[in-house]
Amino acid sequence: MKTLFSLAGQLVVSLGLAATWGRMLILSLLLLSLLTIPVTAASAQSATLTPKEVVEYALTLEKLEADMYSRAFTAIKSGGLMSLPEPAKKAIKSYGQDEGMHVTDLSAVLTSLGGNPDAIAIPKNPNYDAILNRDPFNNPEDFLLALQYVEDTGVAAYKGQVQNLLAAGDAGKVVLAGALEIHTIEARHAAGVRYLRQTYYGADVRPWVRDASEVLFNKNREGSNSPIPFSNEAFDGFATKDEVIALVGPILTEK
Repeated sequence: MKTLFSLAGQLVVSLGLAATWGRMLILSLLLLSLLTIPVTAASAQSATLTPKEVVEYALTLEKLEADMYSRAFTAIKSGGLMSLPEPAKKAIKSYGQDEGMHVTDLSAVLTSLGGNPDAIAIPKNPNYDAILNRDPFNNPEDFLLALQYVEDTGVAAYKGQVQNLLAAGDAGKVVLAGALEIHTIEARHAAGVRYLRQTYYGADVRPWVRDASEVLFNKNREGSNSPIPFSNEAFDGFATKDEVIALVGPILTEK
């Protein structure tokens, strides 16, 4: 498989160095312009959250993810996930450790903002059956599919709070920086889970988005005045808090 660097090298040769840098400059200016585009009703948040509220919201999602991975560890040792291939087990363990660190760091940030991370609680036994209408910990294929939905939602959720944190000015800058760092890892998890599904179980899925139908959240981009056509598979949508809660709400109930 060709690497990103080898593909980039081919582009430089085929297009010419000057042309390549010109295209990069245009793209950079285009992306920069997105930060100054007014938020329209179609792309606006359903409610404006303060930096503290954003962290509380993110911490809820991270605690849910960390709990899901923790239950997967148990099922890998003596349960329905014992048959997972060894590389997949190692990946799940690594991703779970990441989510645990996210919980720790977001808890510290929330404390610094005057919040109480212990008050952010998820059910003792979340209803993970709500994702696929069956227990996702009973077999590896179900678990990886459910995990893909959860990781995809997390990726979109972090992007959905960018406007709120930008609107908070200096108070939101530190939280925004941390959120972007976590967002990158969530995206890598989502790609990794797709890879595991494709490699070990023959799922018709790729680590990257192949077409617009694979993007969970596109509707909230319709009607915006962005110069980028977000319905295209080259761009991924974001999710408002209401959209995320509509998806994870059934999970956040006691089983």
